[in-house]
Amino acid sequence: MNALNRVLMVLILLVALVLCSVVLIFPVPVLDAVAKQSADLVGLLNSLEWYVRLGVGVILALAVDAFLVFLIVLEVRRPSRKAIRVEKAAGGEVLIGVASIADRIRYEVDQLPGVLRTKPKVSGKRSGVVVELDVEGATTINVPEEAEQIVRVVQQAVEDDMGLKLARVPKVNLRVLPYPKTPKPPAGPGDLPRAEPEVVAPAEPEEVPLAPPEAWFPDESGDDLPDVPEDFGEAQ
Repeated sequence: MNALNRVLMVLILLVALVLCSVVLIFPVPVLDAVAKQSADLVGLLNSLEWYVRLGVGVILALAVDAFLVFLIVLEVRRPSRKAIRVEKAAGGEVLIGVASIADRIRYEVDQLPGVLRTKPKVSGKRSGVVVELDVEGATTINVPEEAEQIVRVVQQAVEDDMGLKLARVPKVNLRVLPYPKTPKPPAGPGDLPRAEPEVVAPAEPEEVPLAPPEAWFPDESGDDLPDVPEDFGEAQ
């Protein structure tokens, strides 16, 4: 808002500088031109119907009023503090950034069992520090005990460890992960699918090749018989 104020003030001063210089140097021509333009504008408005003039005037008035109210709200509203003074510091003035406070709270809360993710929001007011946390917890946590433990850890980190003052009790938005979906068991044995018996085809017998008839009996000539030594009978 400070930057916007500076820009608007510079523009207004530049326009006022030009207008004042022109009016003071050439007052008669400027006033004649303004009177002529005013007369032309009055003639244009008189040519319109009264309800058209009324509708256009209401719309323009609402637009200008809304813009001016918006500027007033921005000017009156106090910007959030980016640093907060430590009240327990002695011998000087110590300021801690809001981002540092949020990092400390995130670190302390993430150490708790069952906490999966922490997103703190810290803002400073005259009465102290305002803390709001978005915490994501595991499925099996005890919600009341976990929330109480988170609040206690935040109070200890902000007030005892950092020397600040809480404006009100920390607000914890605790979100628990949903239970995993499990398939439903069958209602009864009749719902189980029956396994069809597997049909095994009989194995075909292997064909064993038969030897030719000549191989069944030895040759009559005795060529296929083994040779007998001549002294076989004498040796006996």
